[in-house]
Amino acid sequence: MQYAEVLVDVANRRLDQLFYYQIPATLNVKAGMRVLVPLQYRQVQGIVLRITEVLPENLKGHNVKNLLSVVEDATVIPEDLLDLALWMAETTISPIAQSLHTVWPLMKGKVEDWVVPIASKEDEDVQTIKLLDPEIYQGFAALFRARQKSLPLKLFLKRSGFTLEKVEDLTKQGWLRIESRFTSGVPSGTKLSSLKQTDNTEFSSSKESLNKAIVDEHGRQRPPLTEEQVKVCQEIKRALANKVHKTILLHGVTGSGKTEVYHKVITEVIDQGNTAILLVPEISLTSQMSYFFQQEFGEHMILLHSSLKSSAKAKAWQDILDGKIKLVIGARSAVFAPLPNLKLIILDEEHEGAYKQDENPKYHARDVARRRMEQIQGIVLLGSATPSLETYAAAQSGKIGFTKMEHRVAHRPLPPVQIVDMREEMMKGNRSMFSMALQSRLRLRLEQKEQSMLFLNRRGYSTFVNCRECGYVVRCPSCDVALTYHSQGQVMRCHYCNHEEVPPHSCPECGSRYIRFFGQGTQRVEEELQGLFPQAKILRLDWDTTRSQEGYQQILSVFRKQEADILVGTQMMAKGLDFPNVTLVGVIAADQLLNMPDFRARERAFQLLTQVAGRAGRSDKPGEVIIQTYTPEDRSIVLASHHDYPRFFWEEIKYRKERLYPPYTHVIRVLLLHEKEERVIRAAQSLAGYLQIGIDKSEDANDKVTILGPAPAVLSRIKDKFRWQLVVKGKRLDKLRAFLHQGVQKYALDSSSQGVQLNIEVDPLSVG
Repeated sequence: MQYAEVLVDVANRRLDQLFYYQIPATLNVKAGMRVLVPLQYRQVQGIVLRITEVLPENLKGHNVKNLLSVVEDATVIPEDLLDLALWMAETTISPIAQSLHTVWPLMKGKVEDWVVPIASKEDEDVQTIKLLDPEIYQGFAALFRARQKSLPLKLFLKRSGFTLEKVEDLTKQGWLRIESRFTSGVPSGTKLSSLKQTDNTEFSSSKESLNKAIVDEHGRQRPPLTEEQVKVCQEIKRALANKVHKTILLHGVTGSGKTEVYHKVITEVIDQGNTAILLVPEISLTSQMSYFFQQEFGEHMILLHSSLKSSAKAKAWQDILDGKIKLVIGARSAVFAPLPNLKLIILDEEHEGAYKQDENPKYHARDVARRRMEQIQGIVLLGSATPSLETYAAAQSGKIGFTKMEHRVAHRPLPPVQIVDMREEMMKGNRSMFSMALQSRLRLRLEQKEQSMLFLNRRGYSTFVNCRECGYVVRCPSCDVALTYHSQGQVMRCHYCNHEEVPPHSCPECGSRYIRFFGQGTQRVEEELQGLFPQAKILRLDWDTTRSQEGYQQILSVFRKQEADILVGTQMMAKGLDFPNVTLVGVIAADQLLNMPDFRARERAFQLLTQVAGRAGRSDKPGEVIIQTYTPEDRSIVLASHHDYPRFFWEEIKYRKERLYPPYTHVIRVLLLHEKEERVIRAAQSLAGYLQIGIDKSEDANDKVTILGPAPAVLSRIKDKFRWQLVVKGKRLDKLRAFLHQGVQKYALDSSSQGVQLNIEVDPLSVG
């Protein structure tokens, strides 16, 4: 007798375990298959983990239910991706079902009751019903007209007008049959094949016909590689040739030509018959990066990201599984692309927080890439001018490989940076958001027909709306945040739930008419800039102007064609943009980056300032940068002005070590959410209690676990849900995970956990 170990597709921590089902002799079942199984009083989808002939001791002698069926047209999940999902569930402390859906998005679907007619349309009894009871016949006719000659129960009730009781009566009389079916999330007509190894014959033959004169994304002939680029490529090639897993950090200053290195090593990998994945931090950057590779790889390259429609995603998945694709370019989720012969995964701008998933399971694409390459002995290449401290520390300690490029292409200098103290500007009587230095440099660029970029990491017109009489601040009714005023549309908007209100003419609290707008946003920068330079063509790049991919590309296209003079934007401007005619970059308010309740605030500030500064002087024209601040002595601002990452790293890592912040300790954050605050508080206290019981009293400092909280989150309410959190800290991540997992398992059985959403994040990037 054979049994299937099944992981049920139910995101419930109480059911987060293996279930065993007997395999009927009529079914051909393999590991990795999707199946239908009975679970309590319903039928659910499951994944077969393995086939066994031996039941666990606790099930021997018990009645084991039969596995019901295999999901039709379902691709067998490759063993390495199945293992990856299990690893991800363990390391992110999330239900296995959620990890499976993340790793293998084709699992989407649901089990439904379908209504099936017993007799055919031509049956004599059916014709009799047509004469005797036309109302019932109309219900049958709805089934006969359906393409599958059957309908989901809910849809049948709607089309026929029958009640559920009437359907049950007709079922008892033998006219209808109710059966459970799995409805796939993959569009009908899409046939997915199994993953297979491929050779490079087809690609090689088509590649011969491509134009060998490769150009860059601006249409310019690509220059030969620099000495630094050649050296880096050789190091990566040697690692590939060793055919063992290795992670390598490429630390290259802005403008050093990291993308050319990616192109060279990807070409090498594909020429050898293997495949590669290139990840970028934002969906908006995929099209720009794809242009760089399109001429070389053509139809053998594909873009893959979460914004694709289900039909397009299914088609992309099919092409990958069929072995037609050699290179996948995409955002975070593309790290799961089931490429055959995968040997290289590249993360461009590896420091970006966008590589961390916001929803459960809260994985980091960097960790997933390393795990995948460990499984199949490939290379992970991490590229950045400002690596995350954890990655750079790993490189310095020898845990991962390290290579660097310290100079820009063609020996172009890094732009000089001037720090402007805005306190002095105010003392001189300048109340404008633009310093005199920035105004004069902008005027000079306009005269020279050169372009400028201005950075402010806050969209909208004003940060908040406030009553000068009583201090009342207009806040979102669903979130614990102030509304931001947007001059475009004359509305106040919540940047978390998108709630909108018309600005009040008088204070809702005291009736005063002293309502004022405070703070700065990109809309206000754009408006005041237009007042200073009415002849200038100004564009704005933020979430409000780029809600669609087309809007983003249109703005960049206009600016790239030099049909605009100044581009104002948020951090979207800091990521990988290359405009040859940009010679001035201005940072309006660097202090906004520092004043965050987060130990990573200085690291983020340094990274953003360095990346934004790197947009200037990337071509033959020299550039310069102006940073406006009220804290010109802050080390992140000073060192960013010198483009000095190593010194920033050593100063910041010392600060982290003194205060036992990552990477010298590990942190796991548990966030609890519910519409009723008292429910959240009770659940948080309950979880803390179970965790406290599990505290190990060991005197070994390396094993010590600390519990912080529970307490309200920094943003205590978002989208009508109250948020409480607790944090566990410890030096050993494996022990920390095991400690939290046992506490969560006990908590899940407690009545206080019912209906309370639980989000767990290992080494979170923020604690907001």
